[in-house]
Amino acid sequence: MKTPTSTRRTLLRLTGLALALAAGTALADSEPFPNRSITIIVPYSAGTGSDSLARAIGQAVAEKSHQSVVVENHDGGGSLVGTLAAARARPDGYTILIVANPFVIGPTQRNPPPYDPIKDFQPIAKVAIIPLVLASTVSLPVKNIGELVAYARANPGKLSYASSGPGTISQQEMEVFKDAAGLDIVEVGYKSTAQALTDVIGGHVPLFPVVVSSVLPHLKAGRIHVLGVFDVRRSPLIPDIPSMSEALGLPGYTPTPVWYGFVAPAGTPREAMQALSALFQGAMQTQAVKDRLSELGAQPISPSNEQFVADMKAETAKAAELFKRSSASAGAVEGKARP
Repeated sequence: MKTPTSTRRTLLRLTGLALALAAGTALADSEPFPNRSITIIVPYSAGTGSDSLARAIGQAVAEKSHQSVVVENHDGGGSLVGTLAAARARPDGYTILIVANPFVIGPTQRNPPPYDPIKDFQPIAKVAIIPLVLASTVSLPVKNIGELVAYARANPGKLSYASSGPGTISQQEMEVFKDAAGLDIVEVGYKSTAQALTDVIGGHVPLFPVVVSSVLPHLKAGRIHVLGVFDVRRSPLIPDIPSMSEALGLPGYTPTPVWYGFVAPAGTPREAMQALSALFQGAMQTQAVKDRLSELGAQPISPSNEQFVADMKAETAKAAELFKRSSASAGAVEGKARP
């Protein structure tokens, strides 16, 4: 049985240990950032584009910072699980998130939004884009966007496109294109890019908005056509294919490519944010990262973080407007179907 004196001694030892730990943490936090391991949360499964980029860039950051970088995959909910894990992390700069278009599209698909990409996070760096292209089956009697528009208008509702579903950049860009051109093209949902590509090559579905790296081998082999690039500029990977903006030529129509960037939880200290931005921008200059980007069909970009935020705001507004229109359209169809 413990005596009051032994109990007090135990309490004093525990108190001393707690104070020592607190002092150690304070000392570590006072040292230049970073002074310990950094975790990058990937809100998708291993092997995805986000995962590949996070690992390649993370390795370069580790070499430059002389601190380990751990990549954690938090797949689920269309990137929601990993994004919320990052939002709830301690805002000290040691837990960050790799993001792509669904980061800003996703919240617009839910009411209320599960997070705010602008208020709940701070930008570290927008680092790369991968061109999204409109691929077509070779049996479709069109060779460019102009011919596609004419064919679709002459055959309303008879064309279809393979889709990865709501909240994805491919679906958003195809729906915005359809709306801008006034086309009736039916969406067909697919669970995997591989299956969608197989059906496009086989002629079972005529159109597919997909990243260029997935179709490039098939394009070179003549198994598939590419009609346009969802961007305001052409891709150096396929310089003969016009951008959708160029091909459509409609004022106010601005397509968006697939992009990647890094963010930290809101409230992360300014010094940590500045150090992270410098580390990630420096990592993008390494040959290893440049080689990996090339393998993925990605192009490095380095806009200011102010521009990064402006781009996210614009894309959020674009996605919200599209969701509003599609919801209103679905509601109208449902209303007409009622007895």
